[in-house]
Amino acid sequence: MKYRLLEHTADLKVEIFGRDLPELFANAAFMLFDVMVDLKQVREVQIEEVKIASADLSELFLDWLRELIFRFSTRGLVTSRVLINILESEPASIDATIYGEPYEPLRHGLKIEVKTPTYHQFAIKQQQDGSWQATVIFDV
Repeated sequence: MKYRLLEHTADLKVEIFGRDLPELFANAAFMLFDVMVDLKQVREVQIEEVKIASADLSELFLDWLRELIFRFSTRGLVTSRVLINILESEPASIDATIYGEPYEPLRHGLKIEVKTPTYHQFAIKQQQDGSWQATVIFDV
């Protein structure tokens, strides 16, 4: 399971899972666009590199989500797949390749518009089995 939706009164609350940190970050990108558009309709015709450095792993995770939302909001980029090239927790940085295409409302649809991840109840932690889990509430 890549993610699951949790009950929340007004916003979007999710738990995201990964066997390791790169998978957690890739599944976060999948979740973001899966709740916004019809991912089956997104082709991989545009490839972009993303490099982010942050204060710590928690900020890096939120900055990653913000960057994907920024690219969607400003350039209309919908992402269907992510390849994590490098992910460091100390210092916190990510180098990733994202695959997608420009947003087409009639073909991709819009399920919900995600605005930003919040700090409210945010958590990212490693589980006892070594896997990772993040809980995030998004403004919608």
